[in-house]
Formats: sequence, C-alpha cells, structure tokens
Amino acid sequence: MSKYRKLVSYFTAILLFTGILAGSFGFGVQTVQAATLFSDNFDDGAADGWTATSGTWSVVQDGSSYVYYQSSTNEGRTSAGSQSWTDYSVEAQVKVDNFNGANRTYVCGRYKDGNNFYAASLYNSSGGTLEIRKKVGGSTTTLVSKSSYGLAAGTWYTVKLEMQGSSIKMYVNGTLELSATDSSLTSGAAGLIAYKTVAKFDNVTVSDGGGSTPTPTPTTTPTPTPTVAPTATPTPGGTPTPTPVVTPTPPPVTGALYVAPNGTDSNPGTIGSPTTLTAAITRIAPGGAIYLRGGTYSYSTQITIERGNNGNSSQKKQILAYGSEKPVLDFSSQPYGDPSSVSNPRGLQINGNYWYVKGLEVKGSADNGIYVAGNYNTIESCTTHHNRDTGLQIGRYASSAPKSEWPSYNLIVNCDSHDNMDPDNGEDADGFACKLTTGPGNTFRGCISYNNVDDGWDLYTKSDTGAIDPVTFEDCIAYNNGVTSDGSYTANSDGNGFKLGGEKIAVNHIVKRSIAFNNKKHGFTYNSNPGAIQLTNCTSWNNKQSNFAFDTGTHQFTNLLSYKGSSSDKTSGTDVASTNVWWKNNASTNAKGLVASDADFISLTPAVSRNSDGTINLGNFLKLVQGSDLVNAGTPSGTDIGARESW
Repeated sequence: MSKYRKLVSYFTAILLFTGILAGSFGFGVQTVQAATLFSDNFDDGAADGWTATSGTWSVVQDGSSYVYYQSSTNEGRTSAGSQSWTDYSVEAQVKVDNFNGANRTYVCGRYKDGNNFYAASLYNSSGGTLEIRKKVGGSTTTLVSKSSYGLAAGTWYTVKLEMQGSSIKMYVNGTLELSATDSSLTSGAAGLIAYKTVAKFDNVTVSDGGGSTPTPTPTTTPTPTPTVAPTATPTPGGTPTPTPVVTPTPPPVTGALYVAPNGTDSNPGTIGSPTTLTAAITRIAPGGAIYLRGGTYSYSTQITIERGNNGNSSQKKQILAYGSEKPVLDFSSQPYGDPSSVSNPRGLQINGNYWYVKGLEVKGSADNGIYVAGNYNTIESCTTHHNRDTGLQIGRYASSAPKSEWPSYNLIVNCDSHDNMDPDNGEDADGFACKLTTGPGNTFRGCISYNNVDDGWDLYTKSDTGAIDPVTFEDCIAYNNGVTSDGSYTANSDGNGFKLGGEKIAVNHIVKRSIAFNNKKHGFTYNSNPGAIQLTNCTSWNNKQSNFAFDTGTHQFTNLLSYKGSSSDKTSGTDVASTNVWWKNNASTNAKGLVASDADFISLTPAVSRNSDGTINLGNFLKLVQGSDLVNAGTPSGTDIGARESW
C-alpha cells in the first residue's frame, strides 16, 4: 500500500560482505539475525504506540519527512514498547533545535518510568559532551562521558544505545563512542527524553539482541536453488488473487538443520543428508534455523512444537523456507470428523515461545492450518489455504490452560489466508482468528484474507471464557469473504471482513489503515462488542451489508472512508474531529460537508498483490485523486481520509 507505515519488520537478516568473500573461498560466516522489535518513522503523521508522560509532543513535518517533536522547554518524556525487553539496542535520529542552555537530550533503554532508565545523552556542555547515564529510583548518575565532541543545534545525529547484560554502549553516527558496565536495570521499554531542550526525533528502531561480531567457521555455504514463483489466478468477480511473495532467506547460519521431502528422522540434517521437520523441531537450539527445501511434504498427523520447546528473546528458533524455494505442508490426508463429537488434527501447532516461521504454505488440514498457542512468536510471509477450519488461529494450547498462559505478543506479518472451508456447516472457517482465549499484545500486520467461507478475521468472545485482550490490526485487507473461489458457501456462512467481537463482551481492539471490500456481509463489524474499539484511517467499500456496523458502544472513529455499502453504516461512538465519511441512506455523508464519489478515486478496480519485500501493493485501487477534497482532510493536519495516504 502506498505510504503504508511499517512499525515492525522482524528478522531482517544481514549477510556481511566479508562472509560472502569467505564463503567463496570455502568458509562460512555465522550471520547475526537481529529481530526488529519496534520501529517508527512517523511518516503516517501519528505517534501510535508512544506514551508521553510529560512535555509537549506532536508529529510535525521537517523538510520532506515527518518527525516526533518535543516543543516544551520543560522536560519531555515519552516511551514505547515492552517492559519485558532485556538485551537490545535502541537507535534514533536526534536533532536539537534549541538546547536552551546546558541541557540534555536522551535516547533511553530499559525504560521503566521517568525515574528508572539508561540513556545515551547529548549534553550541551564543555564544547559538546556525550554521556551514558542511568537514573535509578529518581537518582541520576553519569557512568561515562566524552567532552569536546562538537555538538551543534540544528544538526541530525544518529544515536544508538546498546544493552547486553551489564554491558552498555553508545554509538553516534555509527561509531562506538562510549562503553560502560552497570547491572542496576535489567529490562524495560525504549524512551525519548528532551530535558529542557526543544528536540526532534525520527527513524526510531529497537533491535533485539544488540550487535555481535560474526565468527568465521570452516563450513561450505551452499547456494540457494531458485524456483519459479506461482502465477496469480483470478477469483470470481474479477478480483485478483495476490501472488505470495517470499523474500529469499539468506544462506544458512552455522548449526542449521536442513529438511527435505525425502529426509529421514535418522539423517543428521545436513544439506546433503536432510532430516524431517518433526525431528528438526526437537533438535534445533535457540538461535538456530531449520531450512525447508522446496517441494510438497505430505502429512496425515499434526506437527506440534511442544510447550517448553522455546527460543528466547535474543535467540529465536527459526523455521525458514530455504532460499527462494517453496515448501508446501500438505495435510489433506488427515481424517476429518464432525467437530461436535471429535477433535480434528491441525497442521502446524506452535505451543512453544520465541519461534520465527517464514515462507511456508500450509494447506488441507482437518482443522487450522497454523495454530499459535505460545508467546512472542512471529509468523511471516506464510500462506494458509483450503484448510477445513480457520487458516491461521491464535488460541490457548488446551482447555485447562489458565488465562495467565493464554497466547500473547505474537506477530502475524505479511501472511495470506484464503479458501478455508469447514465441511460440516460452513460457518467456522475464517481466514484468520484471534478469539476466545488470547492474551495481550497479539498483532496482525500487512495480512490479506480473502475468499474464506466465513469471515476474513474473527475475534469472537464467549461468556464462559470471558474477554480476550485487545488485538491490533495494521495495514490489513479482507475481501470476498463468505464464499470461496470456486463459489462454495452455505446459509450459515457469515462473510464479514473484520468481525471484532461476540456475546456483548467489551474489548477495545485497535484497527489502523485497513481495508474491507466485496465481503458477503459487513466490512467492519463490532459484532455486539460494546467497548471502545479504535478504528483509524480505514476504508470500506462495496460490502453486501454495512461497510461499518457498530450499532452500540463508545467506539472511536478517525479518518474512516465508507463508500457504496449495500446498507447504511451504524456509527455508535465518537466521530473524532468530524473526519469520517460515512455511507448512509445510499449516499455519502460527513459532519463537515465532505462527500465521496467515484471521481475521488483513481481506480475502483480491485488489484491486490505483494511487493518483493512482502508488503502489500494495491496499485491505484482506492487511491484518492489529486485535488480530491478527501486529501489532507483528516487529523492530524495533512492526513488523508481512508486507508491510503495518496499524495
């Protein structure tokens, strides 16, 4: 999508140039795969995910970029991320517009609150001073400093604070400047502080694991064998099917295991003697990678990553498509029984924590294709289709699991799910689900759900298990749900794009920059959730009932665009700054006179594909024309109405 903001991209692998040279001479290099836990370039004009506790913070334009601006001359503090983060680095571009005397600007790590954190400090004293500081229990100590650095107002500096155990390092513009040792604080979020300075921040990135030096090992690095990408096939109604794009995985790290369709359990898991996926799962160590060669793997039983089979925050266990090859896990031979009387097997069930799965196609399961029951797992660039229940679901590992063990902090990114259908009644198989028994921090980002027999996404809750924790959606698309690509459906098939509740239980979900179109029922629906769902910059078009169906509740609507729904929108909640363009009584309407028409869009012909990095590409579909009164009509100032930031 044009100008879609990417807050997080997980496991961007770095193959060092020296490693490439060494590999060509018969030496491998152990690559460092750093997980990007959080990043924000503020290009969407918002500071979503940040919590400011003092000062005056806003997102403003600085040249051609948006930046996070602290304009008060008192202390300004803001933070983002998880209190459970331990060993990581936080990097930001920093420009101090006004030091206002001998004052400081901080990039902070292990940030608990305003009285407990580590900081990489730019200090306007002694000709410009760099510092590593700590504040514990409200008392501040400078651990190490470097004077006469030559800091200047109005200049951008790239500042990084790296924390590994008790080791703390400060980098400026890519150069290591200071090192210190301290063990007072072991975990916390990322923070930005402008202590009596007027400062701007941009391109904030939090990376898991900090930095390590790759070590050469005497092993031959195999060359990935490319395979031809599948050709997109048309779906009913002329809506294109997105071609799954998997960014090639770099050559394997030392200690990797290789899996192939002809592998055996007893094989060592080398490139020439591959093992099986079930064997590799039990043998791989934290930080290691299981590489699946291309081809079809046929299974008649469920594959389970058991509880306790965990990576950790700095070393996830990985299951990766090898190079550009395409592994297909086919569970079509699993037996299927009536779900009211039997428990059908799933495809891949992840009960462990800290796993990273990328580039798999999973199909044909008697239940869910992929089921995530652990914590801190990432599923990226995977496709689930033609399963006999929901394609990818997050839920508890067993009915006996207490709420404290419900799956939490899982990220599903750039995944597709389509043509999932339950044979019994056609009312259970969604594209994605995070429902019934899920904990905090679960996020879907850049995912596409289409032609599933029931809903695109299902966040259903039941009174016997109670509320789930809020789920976050960013840059997701749901279309053509309620009927499969071959035209199959039942009278029980709902066909909502985003179903956001159930049984009148309040949960405050968050939906940003997402799109629903051509769904059999509603585009976005509260589904009896009476809470305060936040919907920001979403577009809903041509759904067969309401584009937005929020009959009751105190929901928060900002910059929403509804066009040509078959029924009127229901909009119980707050119309923030009158920025929402609704479809009611078969006409476009807005509290301050904005009106949508065909002429506002470059194209209303659906076009859905993916870029080479896996992000969504819609071409000109639903993109506003230059000169539309919906351009720059949202809040904050300069934001467009709808999901697509056009100009």
